[in-house]
Amino acid sequence: MVQIEDWLLAIDIENTKMAFEFNSYLCESEECRNFVEACENHMGPVVLEFANKLGIDLAKPSQLESLHVNNNAAIMYSGKYHIIGEVIEGELDAWDIVLDTHCFSLTSEFDMVPIVMIGSIIEISFEVVLPWVLEVKMEV
Repeated sequence: MVQIEDWLLAIDIENTKMAFEFNSYLCESEECRNFVEACENHMGPVVLEFANKLGIDLAKPSQLESLHVNNNAAIMYSGKYHIIGEVIEGELDAWDIVLDTHCFSLTSEFDMVPIVMIGSIIEISFEVVLPWVLEVKMEV
């Protein structure tokens, strides 16, 4: 069981982590590669701790979209992560957690759930504005 603020989640951490290992999310665009680099090497400890608690690999979302913002100085990313488990306590629609520049929300659309995830699934949507961290110049 994992307690996050007012929510109690029953999460299968080991199978969730294994599903992320086998997630074949294909990252081809520069914006996507920037997201992966930022997740792997530039995240704050509070976001990393949150992701670790849930078994999430931040660099492997089930879905990812990007939009240039701040006069093309940064990129707003939105997407979804899926974890194996269920919400035991807490309202689904009331879960909005802000950590650093990330906003995480429980959602129930269940788009693009990885095929390797079987059983009860929790869907977590996110939005975050990240700077450009790649050495190559951002294309606009």
